[in-house]
This record gives sequence, structure tokens and C-alpha cells, in this order.
Amino acid sequence: MRPPVQDQTMPRLALLAALAGLLLAAPAAARITDRELSCADWLKSGGHRKSEYSATVTAKIRAFCANNPKMKAIDAEMTMTGD
Repeated sequence: MRPPVQDQTMPRLALLAALAGLLLAAPAAARITDRELSCADWLKSGGHRKSEYSATVTAKIRAFCANNPKMKAIDAEMTMTGD
């Protein structure tokens, strides 16, 4: 007697949907990830040119960093975005 045929479509679709969700949730561009990077170093590295934030938020972070060059860049980002 043969075992019943199982439809594998739903598990594959669920796996594909989960993978797509993970890819969409990953940051598309550069957030500040280096906890030791100072604002001055972040500005020198050009990190502000490839931000995932809108132009106005990026300008706020850049201005904040210009006024506080010794502050950690990740702290400046959190201050300006509220994260």
C-alpha cells in the first residue's frame, strides 16, 4: 500500500514568506553600527552620504554631529531619531 501523497506547496510558501520577511526587515542602507565611532570620524568617513533616513533626518544627525564631534555617532543617531 502506498502512503498518501502530501502537498508540499504550503510549507514551501511559508518558508519563502518567512525568508522574504527577513530580507525586508534587514536594513537596506547604512545605519550607524560601530559603537565606538565618534561623530567626527563618522563625518570624515562619509557615512552621512549613505543613510537610510530621509534627507531631513540625515541633515539633523549631520548637524548634531558637527556640533558635538566627540560624541559617539550611534548616540547622536539615537538622539535625533528617537530610537
